[in-house]
Amino acid sequence: MNNTRNLVILAVVLVVLGGISLLQKASHRKQTSRAATETLVSDTYGTEDLDRITLGQGDQDVAVDLVRDPDGWKVASAWGVPAAESRITGLLKAVSGLSGEFRSDKAEVVADYGLDDSTAVHIRLYKDDKPVVSLEVGGRSQGQPGNFVRRTGDNAVYLSTASLLSPLGIYGDPTVPKSRHFLELQAVKEDRLAVDRIILRDGKSVLEMHKEFTVTETDSSDTTDAEPKVDRTVWEWQLDKPRRKALAKTKADGVLGTLISIRATDVADPTADPATYGLDEPRRTATLVMEDGSRVILEFGNEREAEGDHPAGTYMRVQGKDTVWVATDYTVKNIFKSVDDLSPTSK
Repeated sequence: MNNTRNLVILAVVLVVLGGISLLQKASHRKQTSRAATETLVSDTYGTEDLDRITLGQGDQDVAVDLVRDPDGWKVASAWGVPAAESRITGLLKAVSGLSGEFRSDKAEVVADYGLDDSTAVHIRLYKDDKPVVSLEVGGRSQGQPGNFVRRTGDNAVYLSTASLLSPLGIYGDPTVPKSRHFLELQAVKEDRLAVDRIILRDGKSVLEMHKEFTVTETDSSDTTDAEPKVDRTVWEWQLDKPRRKALAKTKADGVLGTLISIRATDVADPTADPATYGLDEPRRTATLVMEDGSRVILEFGNEREAEGDHPAGTYMRVQGKDTVWVATDYTVKNIFKSVDDLSPTSK
């Protein structure tokens, strides 16, 4: 009799516990149930659709400020230097039409995803000075390509289908975005065929050389008195200063190739005193004399030591322009050669 009564009591307890469990699950679903995948950014954006993008983290809400003016995108947080639109395009491609898998909507676990106010990376897109996209980006999921993300002001956390940090130049844990990642660092870009002469000045030493182009004589049967044709695609190099001398074409062409396409590694504040960079009276200059007689003069100043995330290099400026670049040591060494370095017999 007692056994039967105990079994009845146990059965009642199990039913009650089961009911409580069902109620708890139903309550949980009511509070947190979301679609497995949700669209977080419904629109698609290109570089012409926006007028500003800001990036930051924690207290540095605007660590990177990208703005578009009639001349294109500029990095306002780096003295208005032109931005690399390919970098902006990469960011917008990742954000446009962004979707994610729902993970949680509990405020107390937001920090577990790297999405609290101090760690989340902010991405803000503006159109007509109004924010059209505002996202907080956290860490990565183990073995998954995307990042944990939430809309600003919303505790709902999703795992994005695309990486949102790598387009910002962040390849590890969330950290403050850097303006340098978005700079257009092409400091010099000229046509090698348009260059006639190179003048290198290093202190009191001057090295000057010119191209000697191949000339095609007119046919003897030509009665039009046509002038010989200069083939600007074929040349040899002749040294003029400090003495007359034939130079090794491949070696002189190496100097030319470096001068016509210089990618800097960083920029510096153009409003500072030029003497700060050794550019008030630059000790070294490299001049490209073009076919039309115009000149592109590159001025090289002091060396800069690496500090923090600022790489080492040499301050450089294109005469007549404001931007102060930081050129790599490799670039400078490839420009300022001696006569022996450029001679056919040099090793």
